[in-house]
Amino acid sequence: MRAPRLIAAFALAATLAPGLAAQERRFTTGFEFRAISLDSGFGAKSVRQLAVPIGIVVPLSPRFLVDVGTYFAQAQRQDFGGATTTISGLTDVQARGVYEIVPDVVVMTVSANLPTGHATLAGAELDVAGAIASDLISFPVSNFGAGFSLTSGLAFAMPLGSWAVGLAGSYRLSGEFQPIADSANTKYRPGGEARLRFGVDRLIGQGRLSAGFTYSTFATDEYGGSGAYRSGGRYIPQVTLSVPLGNNSLSLYMWNLYRANGEYIARSAQASNTRAPKQNTLAVGAALGLRRGRAILRPAVEFRKQWEGDSTLSDRGGTVLGLTVRYQTPLGTRFTVQPLVRFDVGSVSAGGTSAGFRGFGAGLSLSTSW
Repeated sequence: MRAPRLIAAFALAATLAPGLAAQERRFTTGFEFRAISLDSGFGAKSVRQLAVPIGIVVPLSPRFLVDVGTYFAQAQRQDFGGATTTISGLTDVQARGVYEIVPDVVVMTVSANLPTGHATLAGAELDVAGAIASDLISFPVSNFGAGFSLTSGLAFAMPLGSWAVGLAGSYRLSGEFQPIADSANTKYRPGGEARLRFGVDRLIGQGRLSAGFTYSTFATDEYGGSGAYRSGGRYIPQVTLSVPLGNNSLSLYMWNLYRANGEYIARSAQASNTRAPKQNTLAVGAALGLRRGRAILRPAVEFRKQWEGDSTLSDRGGTVLGLTVRYQTPLGTRFTVQPLVRFDVGSVSAGGTSAGFRGFGAGLSLSTSW
């Protein structure tokens, strides 16, 4: 059991489990559609997105693999006046290399975000981008483009008694891009991000307990060549408990994303810096795995709650209760198909305005290996 448990620790510490576990070439595509309808009183009447993933994983040796992925996505926002704005096209391509320096012990990763997406927005497109970039209501694609970036990371895993322990660190360096269409072609450069991850994993009876913690800190973003925004630190604890139920399985999980106060940098010597609100998003959920021969039915339920505030957190964020049902079934020996449906209900608030919403989603994932 040593190698699988170390892989689980890597997954928590460095999000490397897909790379370590892949032993064959794999191609994935499909589609996912999600629509949110909001009550009156909020800026948007509805937000919709269709996303088509395109991804491939290629092991180049027993210790080195490469994966590349992108989406074709279309996002649409409609307001209560009937005006509709749409963004569509390919997102940025993400490429990653994973190399096991010492198998099951030390792993190095290098990943690049290639600027193939729709990064420069104009007018109402900014409202569409803001609607899909939410920790509370998640869409398949949260960002159409963000310029070039390069991330390098190193992860370690080792047994410690009955536990497997993982530790990883990474640094992301971002290039500049133009986020808003204007005649001056003003460029934005996100500040570098340093990330530290720690994870532990152990068997409990026939089940498995995994826990992890991630901390990120950021350098100052620049806009037009000068400081514009300094993001607060991010703190993410997470816990997962998986237990078998005969031939079936049950997973319980929790994660919490806390964003500390950021700071808008004053653009002139006469002005003062302005503090940005802090935010906390909590998610708890449960998922069943019901086996029927080679097929697996996966119903899952999740509750999310978000708080925001300048000095203290309040209920300005909102809540979401979501139900997802997936059905994974093989087609022959090389293909796997997974349809899904989801339903959401909740409320969202911002700027003193709140509204209820309802959501519906459907999708189909198709993967093949060779």
